[in-house]
Amino acid sequence: MLPAFAKRSFLVLSLFFAGAARANGAFPEVSQLVADPGDPAHLVLRSNFGLLTTRDTGQNWDLVCEGGIGYQNIEPPVAVLSDGSTIAALASGIARGDPSACNFSVAAGVTEYVADVSRVPSAPDHAVAIAVDIAANISRIWQSTDDGATWTPLGVPIANLNALTLDVAASDANVLYVSGTTQTDTLQGVLARSADAGQTWTVYNVPFASKVSAPYIAAVSASDAQTVYVRMSGTPGYLLSSHDGGADFALALQFLGPVEGFAVSPDEQFVLASGSVDGVWRAPTSTLAFERLSCAKLSCLSWTDSGLFACADEFEAGFLVGQSTDQGVSFQPRLHLSCVRGPLDCAATSSVGAVCPPAWPAISEQLGDDCASAGSFTPSTTCRDAGSSASDAAPSDASRTFGTVTGQPQNAVTPVVNPALSLHGGCGCRVASRSPRPNAWLALASLGVCWSRRSVRKSRRSFSRRASRC
Repeated sequence: MLPAFAKRSFLVLSLFFAGAARANGAFPEVSQLVADPGDPAHLVLRSNFGLLTTRDTGQNWDLVCEGGIGYQNIEPPVAVLSDGSTIAALASGIARGDPSACNFSVAAGVTEYVADVSRVPSAPDHAVAIAVDIAANISRIWQSTDDGATWTPLGVPIANLNALTLDVAASDANVLYVSGTTQTDTLQGVLARSADAGQTWTVYNVPFASKVSAPYIAAVSASDAQTVYVRMSGTPGYLLSSHDGGADFALALQFLGPVEGFAVSPDEQFVLASGSVDGVWRAPTSTLAFERLSCAKLSCLSWTDSGLFACADEFEAGFLVGQSTDQGVSFQPRLHLSCVRGPLDCAATSSVGAVCPPAWPAISEQLGDDCASAGSFTPSTTCRDAGSSASDAAPSDASRTFGTVTGQPQNAVTPVVNPALSLHGGCGCRVASRSPRPNAWLALASLGVCWSRRSVRKSRRSFSRRASRC
């Protein structure tokens, strides 16, 4: 059971967090970009100092600080629902912001650690979340049918599973996927699938899992509920695909570094993968034969009807958010650190209006305020993986075609170790996604300890030098 302080009111949390937005000293960075299904111009960007929001497809960005949402020093998974409201997964529940993003409060229902949240594509006002009960060692799906305001349990719990990610098939809302780890004699990465809205579950082992590499759902096909893409969080990075709901996987792409970004085009003709070491790679969904498009170092990808967007380290890619109009070949800046306008304009009586303006001076000092000079710095165009070209253009031999990972389908609820895997062909290249949440962090959350997934930048690139390069 969570200690009493974890259940204090949202107001108390906000007041506590207001003065500590940058307490851990990490350099500002971003890691997830989501689009509003009801308004293509509305995007929400997760950073390690709060959420950034735009209502004009990236022309202007405003800050919703951590304290205004009700958390500190974490990077919570977020989703935007059809009415424009935002939900965020927290250590003891779900924060919900109204469509204006000015008022956040704790949603009613779930009070456990929430690992992930996701909207239901086929039901405009529905969303799902996956919560983890540490003491009982189970994960449970929760659902909302009122744009994230209230939550109720859905289906039956999944025993012996520490969940990491959750997704719903767009073509069949009854099909749910949950990735995570299970602990028997050894730590095993698994993918759980339900075809009846969580009433029953089949759990499959995922290849390449280890203590430092856990499975994350990269995407579920919009047209085929049986097709799912899974990325492994470690290094080297692996991107896996399955066309039978997780019973068997094929190795689609291998990076030397981690797989950080992955997206499927809205027409499902192409997939795009990216990493800060291996650059940007694209493949037709029909073949998954990848070719490198560039050496741009992108940490997240979002490809929806709003467009193709990427987020990145400003001093690796030359922007914080970029947009591509040529299917990932190139990206044009849509946001620089020093161009965040300031706190979202909200009434002083709102959760954001009460907390974020006082926190802004400290945040602004780290972001910089010279927007006019932003983008003048030219980033490196050299890929970091072995044998890569020093040019931003794709090397002539920059293609990757992999064989299959074979394994006996596991149609039992209790995970069973896969037989020996055979890999045919392939060579290294890499992709990335959301940072892993190890089981140790979950244990800390269960004790009410403030856990953090932020990556503190090393002193070799000080803030003062970075700011001067903006």
